[in-house]
Formats: sequence, C-alpha cells, structure tokens
Amino acid sequence: MRTNATTTSPASRNSLGKRVHSSELERFFAGINSRMEEPETNVAQVSPSVPLDQREQEQFFAAASHRVELAGMLQRRRDKWQATGFNVLDLIEPDENKLSDILAGLLDPKGGHGQGELFLRLLFKQLNLGTNGMSPKEVTVQREAPTHGIMKYRRRIDILIEAGSLLAIENKVDSLEQRDQIKDYLEHLSYCGRGRTIKTALIYLTPDGRSPGSLQPSEKQELRAKGRLHCWSYQGELRKWLDSCRRQSEAPKIKYFLSDFIAYVESALKRESQNNQEEETDES
Repeated sequence: MRTNATTTSPASRNSLGKRVHSSELERFFAGINSRMEEPETNVAQVSPSVPLDQREQEQFFAAASHRVELAGMLQRRRDKWQATGFNVLDLIEPDENKLSDILAGLLDPKGGHGQGELFLRLLFKQLNLGTNGMSPKEVTVQREAPTHGIMKYRRRIDILIEAGSLLAIENKVDSLEQRDQIKDYLEHLSYCGRGRTIKTALIYLTPDGRSPGSLQPSEKQELRAKGRLHCWSYQGELRKWLDSCRRQSEAPKIKYFLSDFIAYVESALKRESQNNQEEETDES
C-alpha cells in the first residue's frame, strides 16, 4: 500500500498526539515490503531454538494496523477533493470501436472539445507531417473510410484524416490484422495522393506497438524511414500525444477527460498489452 505525499493535510496526528507525515508512512511500508521480499533462505537461517518475542510482534502489528488506518483516512480525505479512484472510462469500458470514436472526436477540429485544430496539429507535429491546410473548414476526419482505387476496395480504415497531408489510423486493441490489411491501406493512401504534392502516413496503433504482419521486414524498414508507417503503442507514442493535448487544452472539462483517458491507457490497455504478450509466449 502506498500513500501520496501530496495531500490536503501534510500531516495528521495519531492517538498519542504525534504528527505523522505521508513521507513517514511511505518509509514505513517500504520497510515492510523489503522484509516481505527477502529470500526464503534468510528465514531458514533463523535458528528455530530462538523464539520470537511476542510483545515485539504485538507492538509491530499494532503499529502497522494504526498506520494502515491512518493511510486510509488520508486517502479518503484526498479523494473528497480529487476522487482519485474515479475514472469515467472504467464505467464505459470502451471497446476497440469506441476507442476509435474517441480518437476521431479529439482529432476533429469541429469536435465538441472546442479546441479547434489544436489536437490535430500536435499529432501532425509528432509525426513530422506538414501543418498546412489546417483550417477547420478544410480538414476532414472520417470513421470507417472505405478504400477505393485498389484491388481490394471497400475495406474500411478506422480513421482517415485529410489536412494538407493524408493520415490513416488503424486501431488494433483486441483484434488481429486481416490478411494484407495494412498493405492495402498503404496502397490506398498512395492512390489518393498520386498527382498531388502531399505526404501520406499510416499509424498502426496497438497496445504493445507491434508491427503489421502483412509487410516484409525490408518493406517496414523502408516505410518507417520515409515516415509513411508508424507503429505506435498506447503506452508509448499515443500517451505522449494525449499528454501534450492535456497540457495545452484550455478547457478544464477536456483536461479532466484526457487525464482519465491517460489513466485508462496506463491501466486497462496496459493489461491488454501484457495479456497479448503472454498469449504470444504460450503460442511460441
């Protein structure tokens, strides 16, 4: 158990009137953790002929019980103002499609967030794409955009953005890439960009930042070098972008939402990434 040093009250009084700071609680529980993590060989080295002092045991557990109670009190006091255990996304439990809806909504300059093209500019800056043509009237953000001009037409790209440059985002949280899916999407971007002096790029977004299987290693290397393919993880590159959006957003309501989104990425989607890695290990 861990307490946070930033509380509404820097210290509290115990039953004896002594002030106990959050930092003291952290040191106390750190000591307990270090004892619990000692190797079993240390236990074996203790001679069974030397009994443990019962009075010392009682004092230790009494102190531990009191400090646990105090830590809970401090956390409840903090939560009264900060509600650290509440996250709106935990209630919604968005699936892959809903997460794509959220991302598209943030990237749409005409979206309800009221921040105009700010979030889109930050994403393009992170990708080293041009920011010309960023006027909200000239930007289009499509969900489930159909492919055309290629052999496998009518495939649907999760998010397709045209804002001076063409950017596709394929979001894979708990589903696998379909056969030749990313290869076809890149072909579609090339078709849409031919005859035009615009950049095209694709973000392959997954919990763990894995690469698409429809491309050969040499193709991936070349596309990455040209800035046309970006394999992003939720915990890495996407979180960095969300954090930039949160810092520069002027609307408190949007800041709170982005904080919840980042926390969700760090908890639920991190577990998803770990589960995927375990499954791949089991299969191998």
